[in-house]
Amino acid sequence: MKGSFKIGNVFGIPVRIHATFLLLVYALYLFSDGALKTLGGIGLVFGCVLLHELGHSLVARGFGLKVADITLWPLGGMARMSEIPENSRIEALIAIAGPAVNFALAGLALVAIVTGAAFGLEAEATSRLLLFLLAVNVLQGGFNLVPAFPMDGGRLLRAFLGRKRDWVSATEAAVRVGRYVALCFFLGSIVIMIRAPQQICMLPLVALFVWFEGTRELWSVRLRHGLSPLGGGARFAWSAPAPAAPADAPPPAHEDSGEPGSARRPQSWTQRHASGGGFSEDEIRRIEAHRGPLRRPPEEP
Repeated sequence: MKGSFKIGNVFGIPVRIHATFLLLVYALYLFSDGALKTLGGIGLVFGCVLLHELGHSLVARGFGLKVADITLWPLGGMARMSEIPENSRIEALIAIAGPAVNFALAGLALVAIVTGAAFGLEAEATSRLLLFLLAVNVLQGGFNLVPAFPMDGGRLLRAFLGRKRDWVSATEAAVRVGRYVALCFFLGSIVIMIRAPQQICMLPLVALFVWFEGTRELWSVRLRHGLSPLGGGARFAWSAPAPAAPADAPPPAHEDSGEPGSARRPQSWTQRHASGGGFSEDEIRRIEAHRGPLRRPPEEP
């Protein structure tokens, strides 16, 4: 992620901090009553965020995916990894790993609280710390399960929908639900800011993140399948489509079966790329990074 710098490695995965994260820490430091307590709370919260992202990353590595890095920023954390196969089981396991780590940490905090109370070993400072750890992890795990794609809950929703339909339509449905949730976040933030104007509310930023990141990933999925990123069923191709095969001809090698939930790669990816049709990986990355309107290339004479 641009504007971030590396602070170390965990399990061989680079960990980075975004510059805006430091601005958030500085703002909280200025406007809080107890600066030391505030910094300690921020450290604990983002320590849990880091463990959450490590949960995603280690499960992804278990499936042979490369994890580029983990970046901490004001809205939480983000693990960048190589392309996740279009497989419901793999996406669901990677998505659920993060909240599972949070709930495991919350369970450990609860056990420590109950054990301390049973043996009379509880101290006020320790009890408050454990209660804070319990609350932070329950909130993090629960909030990330909200079905707002590309949050973890939204990815679980896409994985569920992808069992019965193709990956493009599953992504479109998950993004549509995520946009409704983003609108709810935005309207809820207005109510919060009216009733408690002195409170810092991050929900508008979360709503913008869900809306725009979900849209960006939807465009990426459509492009990988040779479709227009704006939808409508239009296909992009640098050359004329290959002639249709006879009705009784067997499907070509490496092609998807077309059965719901069986998507791995866009249909005939290998054949279209070899014959000059569709987009290469480098072309997709350039298109995703492009900020202007997309235009068709001029037709070859």
